[in-house]
Amino acid sequence: MSDVLSDPLDRSQIEMLLSLDDGRGEVLEEIVGEYLTMSEDGRAKLLRVLHEGDAPAAEHAAHTLKGASANVGATALADVCADIESHAREAQIEDTAGLTERFESEFARARDALHAVTVRP
Repeated sequence: MSDVLSDPLDRSQIEMLLSLDDGRGEVLEEIVGEYLTMSEDGRAKLLRVLHEGDAPAAEHAAHTLKGASANVGATALADVCADIESHAREAQIEDTAGLTERFESEFARARDALHAVTVRP
């Protein structure tokens, strides 16, 4: 399936988060809000350490973002983070332009989709 057509979110994870407060959405909104704040910082750090060529720091930053992204259902972004983590673990981060581009694309898609699920009518 094309990334353009695929949903950046695991809707079953979103439903599980909604169920935490019987579907009112307040818990989901709080969790997503915290994730979006944390992930912006994590994104900046990951891009910086990749640019600097710091493989251990890139591995750690990617791992952190991977777990947090999976927790909020941003599975496509978590998958890209896993790829970056793997490359960094093998100290293969000198040519990560393609991964960085995928990361930026999936990060934007996940952010937009998460904003959309927390907007109350």
